[in-house]
Amino acid sequence: MGPLDGIRVLDFTVFQQGAQASLIFADMGADVIKIEPPLIGDLGRVIGSVGAERFSPYFLAHNRGKRSMALNLKTEGAVRICLQLAEKTDVAIHNFRPGVMERLGLGYDEMRAVNPRIIYGHGSGWGAKGPRASHPAFDLAAQAQGGIIGVTGERDGFPLPAGAAIADYVGAVNLALAVNSALFARERTGKGQKIDTSLLGGQVAMQAWEIQYYVTHRELGRAGRGHHYLPTIWRVFKTVDRYIVVGGLPENRWPAFCAALDMPELEHDERFESYFVRLSNLETLYEILDEAFLKKTADKWMELLKAADCICGPVATYDELLDDPQVRANEYIVDIDHPTQGRLPVVGAPWRFSETPAEIAATAPELGQHTEDILQELDYTWEQIAELREQGTLG
Repeated sequence: MGPLDGIRVLDFTVFQQGAQASLIFADMGADVIKIEPPLIGDLGRVIGSVGAERFSPYFLAHNRGKRSMALNLKTEGAVRICLQLAEKTDVAIHNFRPGVMERLGLGYDEMRAVNPRIIYGHGSGWGAKGPRASHPAFDLAAQAQGGIIGVTGERDGFPLPAGAAIADYVGAVNLALAVNSALFARERTGKGQKIDTSLLGGQVAMQAWEIQYYVTHRELGRAGRGHHYLPTIWRVFKTVDRYIVVGGLPENRWPAFCAALDMPELEHDERFESYFVRLSNLETLYEILDEAFLKKTADKWMELLKAADCICGPVATYDELLDDPQVRANEYIVDIDHPTQGRLPVVGAPWRFSETPAEIAATAPELGQHTEDILQELDYTWEQIAELREQGTLG
């Protein structure tokens, strides 16, 4: 049983930011009930779907281990069911624009009226206030307005987004962290509360020291092959066959690094003989290192640099990541038996609990798979369920 065993989450989320936040609860052992519109469900079900069975890796990644309930929230019957669920729920969570849930009759005030202890988590695009509060948002737009795209890419080239949906993921983690903190506060006070987080807020927060540095120094530039505010060796290098990174070489590692390069003369070169002198000649040093790293393969450099206790890493492809022994040893990627896809690697949880470990679920639910089960938990009879279906309340 996971650390959140016994916690129930009413999940109205779609796509990634919200769905990945509620996935964290599912992975920690909570009972997550995903409310989806009939017929189509969360549109994440069709993103990147493949094969005759329309399998969506996107949906699996964000919705493993949840229960699905198909409800037409535009009907009074569906709203009534959700409020009945809210009475017995610890957390309600959504990532719609501000005002959407309120117009449906499922805002914080309505849920608090039936359950004063409920934690109501809202992950928006732009935050609850301000001129863009009601605008739609996706990961890319938040990366842009949040500043991370503006400092990513070659200095004379295009600004570039990250190669993964980092705004969605950071937003998801912030939302889950805030809700978990509110659950802890409730244990002390007995009171529920509303949580507001956003994609934009997460992007700003994750650049805290870079932004603070800019406030002080007013220097700005794209990170290129390294980091625009780190005046030390912090860079991507090309080897014979692929790329590696070396990051951070304080004084105590400099001699071993020069030895690993088989360039002992660098250690005492007057241009590089101490940390602050190296900083003044960093571009010259980079030219030397660029040429040096082209002489061996990435694997050989990893062997030499790790032996010298240097901070380094290969620039891995996803193929390499899936079989990385370090990743596998920590179960950051695990193999599961999927009912339609067979043996399948999935991304595991990035945490471990020594006393309350949780298992990674193998599947995401079919649309509406648990509708009737959940209604029966609310003491609905089969006759009442049939009537709700006739009324268009259920999927």
